[in-house]
Amino acid sequence: MDNIETIEELFQLTQERLVGQAGAISITFANRAHIYSGNDVIGNCLQEWLPSWFTFLGVDIQPGAHTQEFPDFVANFNGNPIDVEVKAWNINNAPAFDLANFFSFLDTTFTEPGKLNARYFILGYRPANDGFTQGFTLERVYLKHIWEITNNTRNYPIGLQVKRGNPYAMRPSNFYRDEDNHFENIFEFVEAVADAYRHFEHVSDLPFTPDEWYERVMSYL
Repeated sequence: MDNIETIEELFQLTQERLVGQAGAISITFANRAHIYSGNDVIGNCLQEWLPSWFTFLGVDIQPGAHTQEFPDFVANFNGNPIDVEVKAWNINNAPAFDLANFFSFLDTTFTEPGKLNARYFILGYRPANDGFTQGFTLERVYLKHIWEITNNTRNYPIGLQVKRGNPYAMRPSNFYRDEDNHFENIFEFVEAVADAYRHFEHVSDLPFTPDEWYERVMSYL
């Protein structure tokens, strides 16, 4: 059993042991097996599999207190709790996974500003495409803060999925193609989030204003 004392050590060990590993996701129904290659299923299964890997390595990791809220998990290293989000995506495409629901993120970080320091454990996989091989190969592992995988976009101060005029999910920048394409620091990120909230304040039912959120978070930082 590895004696892992920090999330950085967990990242290094995961990178060393898992990058280059191949896998497959299958379903057996009516006595017929099928290897599934759909991106949504591979990504979702890897996101569920990774915490089991952490537990196997001896890391105390537990689901967050509220399953539908940011972040997904809390990992404990020598009594030091670290909020952890787990994500996976097909690196043939730009990263487009949800970082967090926008208004839920605002609500959570207003109540607990420390969650802004959550770490994102991200797996980049490539589905087999040679016409014969099935499954996928893990090619990249990242450990990032949220401001290291986000940036402003053409339309909004941060990457956002917007549906019918309502912000739904925060989305990452294309850190796979350009790992330097992100906010300079947490302060730039917080300012951009506050600007995005101002843009959509008219559709929010949160009990605090963008300025109140900003002042609350900045007082913590």
